[in-house]
Amino acid sequence: MKKKILLMLLAIIAFVFVDTIVLDAFLDKNVDNAQIEKVLAEQCECTIVEKGINGNGFSLPDGVYGDFHNFRLSNCNFTDFDKYVEDLNKNLEYAIPNFEEADLVRLSFEIAPNEDRIVSFRNSELTIEK
Repeated sequence: MKKKILLMLLAIIAFVFVDTIVLDAFLDKNVDNAQIEKVLAEQCECTIVEKGINGNGFSLPDGVYGDFHNFRLSNCNFTDFDKYVEDLNKNLEYAIPNFEEADLVRLSFEIAPNEDRIVSFRNSELTIEK
């Protein structure tokens, strides 16, 4: 019985590994982190764009498996935050051919020294978290 459970667990792990890392790479599903950073640097009205934890695999706190990208943006100049991030989403979709394939892109905007606004794009679906 323990052997069957172990084999089933190994099969699930192998499937997830093949699906998230190998298959996504062959299908060119993964979004290049450098492309996102370049678009943010060019089109954001922020003076500081910093990479956070980025990768390909499991991110249990985020409930995602696949590619995930995190960035922190500081010293931003905008008047309407909601409109700003909607326009930014459109710019990312336009500039990066497979942006809608990104499993999770999270941007943390530093509004004030102790105030952040967090925005997520899951497969190009915009969500303002806080």
